[in-house]
Amino acid sequence: MKRFCKSACEGAAGLLLAAVLPAGAAVCGSCHPEITASYAQTAMARSSGPVDADAELPGEFTHAASSTRYRIVADHGTLELHWPGGRVELDLYIGSRLRGRSYAWQEAGFFYEVPAGYYTARRAWDSAPGYEHDRRLDLDRPLTADCLFCHAGNVRLAPQTVNRILNWREVRGVPCERCHGDGAAHAAHPRRDNIVNPARLAPPLRDAVCEQCHLAGEARVRRPGRQLENFRPGEPLADYLAVYLAGGDARGVSVNGHAEALARSRCRQSGPGLWCGTCHDPHRPVAAAGYREKCLACHAARDCPSPARDQQDCVLCHMPKSRAYDGGHTTFTDHSIPRRPREPAVRPGAPTVLVPYYGSSTPRDLGLAWFQVAEKYAEESLYAKAWPPLREALAGGSADAELYVHAAYLLERDGRGAQAEALYRRALEMEPANPAALANLGFLVSRRGLQKEAAEYWERALHANPRQPAVRRALER
Repeated sequence: MKRFCKSACEGAAGLLLAAVLPAGAAVCGSCHPEITASYAQTAMARSSGPVDADAELPGEFTHAASSTRYRIVADHGTLELHWPGGRVELDLYIGSRLRGRSYAWQEAGFFYEVPAGYYTARRAWDSAPGYEHDRRLDLDRPLTADCLFCHAGNVRLAPQTVNRILNWREVRGVPCERCHGDGAAHAAHPRRDNIVNPARLAPPLRDAVCEQCHLAGEARVRRPGRQLENFRPGEPLADYLAVYLAGGDARGVSVNGHAEALARSRCRQSGPGLWCGTCHDPHRPVAAAGYREKCLACHAARDCPSPARDQQDCVLCHMPKSRAYDGGHTTFTDHSIPRRPREPAVRPGAPTVLVPYYGSSTPRDLGLAWFQVAEKYAEESLYAKAWPPLREALAGGSADAELYVHAAYLLERDGRGAQAEALYRRALEMEPANPAALANLGFLVSRRGLQKEAAEYWERALHANPRQPAVRRALER
């Protein structure tokens, strides 16, 4: 396709681009038509959006743990999830369907995940990741900004709510700005020096562009006073996130473990030149093959012990696909580039050591990381690992709502209600709509007989997220 001027994007072609691409991409297409058209076919560009029932595949499955039979039905232009005794309309999808796709439904504009997902390799519906072991129907998990961060770039939440999405019909994948930064100045006066090209950044800043979404670790902790959605390419991601990995041996292939796996590889450890962009062009769909030439740029073919070394693509042996231990029914590529293929890992147990990915750690961040790990693995003993660093952070004068809420919860679990209540109140001074602080403080004051005060906290909690069954039940008593 030849380069064309801005006027060529106007009219029908421009409207088409605006309809299928993330926000802002149509503007980029006025000067970069080939790149924009190619990017529209990538998984990143198609990673979220309003459900189009005509483009979805109906199906059904039985959820083994709950023995619930689910049917996914296209009905009069809508896609619905049916089960005995109920149904909901699926309004948003999350996932490009390269591997699979999850879905969300809404109630008065508040969005919640559903326990059903589509898996491309199997061409089948099954339980969504994280719902495999549920013994009851759960439609109460909020679809939050954190959930959507890596799948959409223009989500606007109603103030003081967790999951009321104001512009859900406009949600369209990952926009160009996620990797290239604010493009307003560049659109007005296109120059090389007023737009970010990740390949020209210093290695740590270059890698951070990919790591904002492809580095999960065992825990991701927001730095105090920072919001990940405010991260801009060219900044250190460590200013926004503390990421912790499991210490010890590699833990197999995970859904979002590309960056940490690559960091473990001998190829990456040989120098900073190798990065995601060495093999992947983010503006084009992921190729099924053709990586051999990338490997031969550093390795001679004679180094390969395989008798088929002249015919095979290196990734078949050294970056095999295997089932992700945290990804439901999906398979992902092993980016640790093992010298010899290894057996796929089963879901590992909880880690015993956490290692900061970016090298530095604070007591506050480490405590919150252990709290996340305890929740993730449902390991009661791990809450004990969270408390000492959180206590140290409190004693050292750290002050942010997230610290106070998590420390208060541990104090509450330990039977120290008065201390927990004080910390919840301090959290609400900083973040008046924090739903966890509101709900838990309501329960604490209710036990002291202060029912009117408790009801006020619970009402505020439900304003942030209406589907909190325990809070609703408490208000109805």
